[in-house]
Amino acid sequence: MNMLMQLRKCTNHPYLFDGAEPGPPYFDGPHLWENSGKMVLLDKLLVKLKSQGSRVLIFSQMTRMLDILEDYLLLKNRSGCDYGYCRIDGNTSGERRDDMMDTFNAPNSAKFCFLLSTRAGGLGINLQTADIVILYDSDWNPQVDLQAMDRAHRIGQTKPVRVFRFITEKTVEEKIIERADKKLFLDAAVIQQGRLAANTQLS
Repeated sequence: MNMLMQLRKCTNHPYLFDGAEPGPPYFDGPHLWENSGKMVLLDKLLVKLKSQGSRVLIFSQMTRMLDILEDYLLLKNRSGCDYGYCRIDGNTSGERRDDMMDTFNAPNSAKFCFLLSTRAGGLGINLQTADIVILYDSDWNPQVDLQAMDRAHRIGQTKPVRVFRFITEKTVEEKIIERADKKLFLDAAVIQQGRLAANTQLS
């Protein structure tokens, strides 16, 4: 019952809390996205991205959030939106990962979205056919988010890549981003100091 984790769940979706979803019996419907500000935004954004012919990577820290996103995509597909998708999280086998990457990257692939847990999808995955990265929530370690963005910035990418980071105003997420920015600034300062020291020794 880590308080910080509970606050992060509040910013992502109320259904991450047991008993918040109406039911039983449980049923899929517009309540899946209407009860979360981030999901309302995502619902509107995906319509526009689909009409533009873009292909999307959606990253989240929480596999339970990926479950909700998957339910959302299945519901949209049943209503005729054609949101074909793949999913990778920490429980996905290496062989399955490779198969889904090949399916997503195949010429004229019907897959529109790729759902990934940020840490499971951070390394060893090349999804250069996507041109949109959505960070549904952010990591305390900014390098993890940068590695996630790099999944689309790979050799073979032919389009400009746009990154959308979802942040809920006046919540713990603002503190997470603030800390991450400070870490990036510190990393840059340390690297720059190392370069200066190396240049001094050479001269």
